[in-house]
Amino acid sequence: MRWFHLVVKVYYDLPRVEEKLIIKSLESHGLETVPVNVTKEPLPLQGIEEHVPIVRAVSMFRSTYTSAVLEANGMKPINSAYTIMFSGDKVLTYSALASHGIPIPKTVIALNGDSTEKAYASVGFPLVDKPPIGSWGRLVSLVRDWHEAKIVIEHRSMMNSPQMKVHIVQEYVKMPENRDIRCFVIGGNCLGCIYRVPSEGEWRSNVALGGKVRALKDSTEPCELAVKAAEALKGEVVSIDIFEGKEGYLVNEVNGVPEFKGFMKATGINVGDEIAKYVYERVKR
Repeated sequence: MRWFHLVVKVYYDLPRVEEKLIIKSLESHGLETVPVNVTKEPLPLQGIEEHVPIVRAVSMFRSTYTSAVLEANGMKPINSAYTIMFSGDKVLTYSALASHGIPIPKTVIALNGDSTEKAYASVGFPLVDKPPIGSWGRLVSLVRDWHEAKIVIEHRSMMNSPQMKVHIVQEYVKMPENRDIRCFVIGGNCLGCIYRVPSEGEWRSNVALGGKVRALKDSTEPCELAVKAAEALKGEVVSIDIFEGKEGYLVNEVNGVPEFKGFMKATGINVGDEIAKYVYERVKR
């Protein structure tokens, strides 16, 4: 089936498997597709010709700024600058989720090292400490006692970035196999969910760190929560990371420029094709 003539531009900085799959799916359905490398092409605040933008830069700031410029030109990028910024900065993520009544782990924000020890005492060991910005589990620390706490605080205090000096302090949610759940949501529809299980000797479940994936047999409940989390952050194409808490599911993170090769491996769902279908339906509306 070939769709009517429509230009779709995919904005990227590093062409990963996901970007290549999206472009392939768009082209296979007859959509004229133009890749745009945001590190090589300037973005005018006025005068960009109308098109359908899909923003996929790995850098959260590049994606946010790209979407903001496109919005200034009167377009509605997938995803919006709001969604990318609020999912990319975890302080903003948790604040948005909490304000919408979405269950999250117990979380305390310490804006510098001086208040971090008080945050640790409030949450209690073991706990998780992570900065607001970062992907693939980088600088996410499992802190089990005051000795480890002082090492983490000192290490982060030496970093130049102001964001790295902010500590998101959370309860450590112990789960079977140390796994978490990732659900994929497109346009308010949950495609399904997968388990991500850490590799041997690793407590973080990120696929980038060697985590193994498998599909959930029944994803009804986590899917319902994932859709609510996506709505809270106004996300059109997002993935939601969920913990299995003692009293129910908890949203841990929202990904505004989500990777999905692990999800595809576990479920067999062609996410690139689902995104292409959504682009078409979105334009028809």
